[in-house]
Amino acid sequence: MSVSVLRASNVPFKRVDQDIQSNPNEDKAFWWGVTAQSLATLLQTSQYSEEEQLHYLQWYQQWIAGSFGPAPVDGKPHYSSSFTYDGSPLEYSLNWKEKKKDGQTVRFTIEPSSLMSGTAADRLNQVAGKDLLTAMAKHIPDIDLAKFNLFLSEFRVPNDRADEILQKFPERVPRLLVVTAFDLENGSIGAKAYFNPVPKAIHTGTSTNAVVLDAVRKWSGPAGSYVTSAEVLDSYFKTFSGDDVPIVFLLSNDCAPDSPASRAKVYVNTLANTLAQVKHAFHLGGRISGPTTEAGLEAIKEFWCHRFGLDSSDPDLENKEVLDAGARAAFVYEMRPVAEGEKEANIEVKLHMPASWLGQTDEQICKVLSTWFQKRGHADLAERYERDLKSAL
Repeated sequence: MSVSVLRASNVPFKRVDQDIQSNPNEDKAFWWGVTAQSLATLLQTSQYSEEEQLHYLQWYQQWIAGSFGPAPVDGKPHYSSSFTYDGSPLEYSLNWKEKKKDGQTVRFTIEPSSLMSGTAADRLNQVAGKDLLTAMAKHIPDIDLAKFNLFLSEFRVPNDRADEILQKFPERVPRLLVVTAFDLENGSIGAKAYFNPVPKAIHTGTSTNAVVLDAVRKWSGPAGSYVTSAEVLDSYFKTFSGDDVPIVFLLSNDCAPDSPASRAKVYVNTLANTLAQVKHAFHLGGRISGPTTEAGLEAIKEFWCHRFGLDSSDPDLENKEVLDAGARAAFVYEMRPVAEGEKEANIEVKLHMPASWLGQTDEQICKVLSTWFQKRGHADLAERYERDLKSAL
C-alpha cells in the first residue's frame, strides 16, 4: 500500500492527522498512517469542498482506521486479506459518471478484521464486517442492515467446517466471506456489502449461481422483492451449458432502508471475446430492453471500437475476436424491487472490463481512458486524469 504526497494546502488532512497522533490506540494510528493520505488526496483532486473533506476524514478516522485489526508486527500482518493482490485490506476507486456535474465520487472497499480473524475462532473472517456495520448503524441514520443480515445468514457457514471448506477453495478466489464498501457522496455515507458465495456453495455442494439467486429470492420488503428479476437471470443462465455457463461470483446489496431504489447486485463472469457476446450478456439475450439498455449498448460499442481500434461501420464488427477464446468480463445485474403484482423485471446492467483489457501498465491504461474522456468532450478530466491518479499513489 503506497502513500501519497499531499498538496501543502490540504488543511483538512492536517487537522485530523494532528488529532490521531494523540490517539493512544497504536493499531488505529498505524492504519491511519498508511491509508488516510491517499484518501485525502483523492478527495482533494476529485474537487470535494474543504468542509466535505474534513467530514469524510473525521468519519474515516472514527470508524475505518480502527477496523483493520492489529497492526503488523515486524512487517508481518496479523491477518492478510485476500481480496486484493498485495494482501491490503483496502482498495480505493473513483466512480465517474459522465452526466454528473460534480465529477467523480470517491469510494473504497475494505475487509474489516479483528484479533479473531483467520484464527480457529473465525477462520473465514465472518464476524468483523457485521460488527463494524452494526456499530456504525447506531450513529449513521442512512445505514440499514435488514437486507445485509438476511444475506449474511444465507451465506455464512459453520466455523467448525471452515478448514474443510478452505481446502476445497478454487485458486484465485478470495478466501473470505464478506467485504464492505462505502461511497462518499453529497455529505452522506453510502454503505454496501459484498458476499462471496463460494464457501456456501462448497459447504452445500451446489453452484454459486444457486446460492446467490436463492438468497435474492428470499428478500421481501415494503418496496417489493427481487423474485421477478431473479427468475429472468435464472432463465438466461439456463440457456448455456458446460464451460460456457455464466458464473455468479458475488452478491452485493445497499445497506440502506428499503425503497424502490435499493439494489441487490449480482456479479457474473461471462464469456466476452467479441462485441456480440458482450451485447448478448448485456441485454440477457433480449430479456431486458428500453432506453437505458439501448444507451448502454451504444456506449459499449463506442468504447469497444475505441479500445480495440475497430471501425464502427465494419459489417463484421460484432463478430471480430479481439481477445483470447475463453476471455470473460464481469457483468453486474443491478436489481431493484418489483412491487407485488408487477410482472416486469427491474434490472440495470453494467459491464466491468478487466484492467488487463486496457493495458499492461498504469501508463497504458491511463492513456486509453484519457483519450476516451477527450473523445467524449471531457478535456479537463482527460488532462488531469493521469496526474490525479499518480498523486494518490
